[in-house]
Amino acid sequence: MAALDELKLITAWDSAPALTEAELNATLARSALPDESGVLPSASGWVPTYDLNAAAAEAWLIKAARASPTVEVDPPGSGIYTSKVFENCRAMAQIYAGKRNSTVAVS
Repeated sequence: MAALDELKLITAWDSAPALTEAELNATLARSALPDESGVLPSASGWVPTYDLNAAAAEAWLIKAARASPTVEVDPPGSGIYTSKVFENCRAMAQIYAGKRNSTVAVS
């Protein structure tokens, strides 16, 4: 499965608050890693390699930011609170942030 397709799945990208493919591609670009051979993302011959968990955490934070200004959905008194959407997006961001790729230098 392509990285973009997987990122779409784990971020519910087309569910409100929705993300665009351009935003997901930019998020992927920021989460690029050296490939299996150690080739850097900016170098020729790089095999696309991403920290999908970091990209997902960032995408969920974007969704949380979009949900943050709204408190209640129309009609007033409906009992549908978007603050729950904000909280859920933040929770998802935390889950994926905890799974980010990490490296430790050992000498």
